[in-house]
Amino acid sequence: MGQVDVAGVGPDELLLSVAEQLKVPLTVIARQAELGELTDRPGQVGIQTIRTQAMAALTLVDSYLLGLELLQNQSELELETVSVSALLVDTAHELDRFARHYGVHIELVTAGKCGPVMSHARGLKAALLSLGFSLVEAQAAETQGKPRRLQLAMHRTPHGIVTGMYGDYAALNAKQWRTALKLAAHARQPFAALSTGSGAGLFVADAILRSMHSSLRVGRYQHLSGLAATFQPSQQLQFV
Repeated sequence: MGQVDVAGVGPDELLLSVAEQLKVPLTVIARQAELGELTDRPGQVGIQTIRTQAMAALTLVDSYLLGLELLQNQSELELETVSVSALLVDTAHELDRFARHYGVHIELVTAGKCGPVMSHARGLKAALLSLGFSLVEAQAAETQGKPRRLQLAMHRTPHGIVTGMYGDYAALNAKQWRTALKLAAHARQPFAALSTGSGAGLFVADAILRSMHSSLRVGRYQHLSGLAATFQPSQQLQFV
């Protein structure tokens, strides 16, 4: 099984980043479980914390494994017609409970008639979830004392269909993202301007998208900053 290098972040380095990120939610889960055993009557808040942190951890692991599979079979990967708007609705629904735990409001914005794109449905869904979990946590840390929101959006541009997630990330810029990709697995906080941990979810999402001939880029939409990817419209649109 050969080594796959994606923007300087190979599977081994990415696994280290994932493992580092998992320390935080798994530590919370362990402590909450221990508290429950001591009191024998864990409070509802503790149960909710265990549930949301476990969901985030398991999603990250599942996304990493799928991303590794896609990267290793990239030469055989067949893109398909995918409805991004439908995936965004599903992603928003799955992120909602996690986001509410952090006091973050999920907004869904689909501008104009974008239509389906050429992508990989499972891979794109995994990338969106990994990105979403990471940006929800970042939004909670970035906007303490302010209204918190994460906007899931898609819109048409001359270059294709742009799909991304945006929020009040004042310090986010393209140079920091490029530097973070180079520092992934070589620094405890490669993207300190956005992530309080290793940022594994962001790098997993980017790796998955690169297997589908796209990537995450810093962008702005409706006065918000975030990370987004561009996809080509499905060729079937030519016959509609």
